Amino acid sequence: MTSNVRRIHTPATQYYFTCYDYQAIVDKIQHEFGRVCEKVIGREVAILQFACALLTRQHLLLLGRTGIAKSMLANELFEIFKASGAKTFTIKASAEDTKDNYFGPIDIPRYRDEGVKIRRTRSSILEADFAFIDELFDTNEQILRDLMLLLSDRMLFEGSERYHARLHSCMAASNYLRLNEVTEAVVDRFAYRAVIASETDTFTQFRIDRSFLKRAGDHGGPSQPISRDEIDYLAHIVCGQEGGLEIEISDEVLYLKNIILRYFIDRMKKAKGGYYISPRRQAGVINHLRALALLEGRTRVAESDLPRMSLMLCMVGADDDEVDVFHKTAEETLRYMHSDENFRKQLVLLTTVLNVIEILHNNPKRAESLDLNVLGILPPQKKWAEDLADKLGRKDHVEVTLEKLRTVLAELKPVNLYIQELAEGCHKQLKELAAMHASGGEPTLWKR
Repeated sequence: MTSNVRRIHTPATQYYFTCYDYQAIVDKIQHEFGRVCEKVIGREVAILQFACALLTRQHLLLLGRTGIAKSMLANELFEIFKASGAKTFTIKASAEDTKDNYFGPIDIPRYRDEGVKIRRTRSSILEADFAFIDELFDTNEQILRDLMLLLSDRMLFEGSERYHARLHSCMAASNYLRLNEVTEAVVDRFAYRAVIASETDTFTQFRIDRSFLKRAGDHGGPSQPISRDEIDYLAHIVCGQEGGLEIEISDEVLYLKNIILRYFIDRMKKAKGGYYISPRRQAGVINHLRALALLEGRTRVAESDLPRMSLMLCMVGADDDEVDVFHKTAEETLRYMHSDENFRKQLVLLTTVLNVIEILHNNPKRAESLDLNVLGILPPQKKWAEDLADKLGRKDHVEVTLEKLRTVLAELKPVNLYIQELAEGCHKQLKELAAMHASGGEPTLWKR
């Protein structure tokens, strides 16, 4: 029996057959995006957001009044990739848009002869590497619904037909934002959002004038074009899909990320009532942090990256209070952690306990003791490592048992609510682990 679903396979990238130097690609991004910053004055934040969108396979939405160089910014950025042969799709949306404008026309001869509606996708957004949609919210709601699926899943469903899109990242622009159930969902598909304001101060206007005069005699394109394959390679690194290189995030940074996020949302709810950040957006923060690190040539996320989560979580430029509250929340959290050594020690202790529990959970038939030195999960600070050894075992041989873990959690006096919640989570995980060991069971989905 044959399937009635038709799959459209657009040309796949072949980066995995090539050995790329990630640092060389990052250097090209820094050079070319820096060049665009010098041409399009005052748009440094939006350009950084687009760089992050590329490395996370996400999208950027620009809002702002007409005539403030939104289209120029898109053209300058896409030219970097077009020069290497990448395909781009550009359209100005309108209320009269049909699917043909975005996804290609119906193959009329085939429809006449075979009775099936198949789209000719050549030169459509389905076969583009990058796309720019101007005046996004001028289009009709049916197109917006189709774009939602395209942006999130890189697919178009039409009856029994399924089209797979090659699209890597999309930039969209609009002079206004109209909110209803459909448009709110569309906006959420754009991981990065920015409101572009017109620059009125004299110094910025002076820089714009100088840039305009320089452009008058500059007809050259990018000197270091970047290919779609190279961007795909970096995106695979950021998304944890490239086995040879990983952007590390410590447990400390991960937990601090969640503390900052929760504290920020609570503050905004008190100030604005129904403030909401979707789980989709929250889940993307980890890759955003990895992208920030890689763009600076680092393979480890630092605490200093955490305040810049605002580039993804906030509508940058729309409400200065939102960004300011986020930065204040992040700075206060980091300052508190560094000023209260007990907080940081307890955080290190509990994340170490969680690591041990996870190892024993995945290996229930293993002996009930582990050597933390061998596992390499002791904290890097020598004094803290000795304190942890005192709690979990003996200094000469840090041996951990379930009974030791129970004692550590029982004796812990959490310094704040966030440590208390982490300790309660450890208690729960340890209880499940003890029950599994007592029954001699395997770690199945239901037992977890």
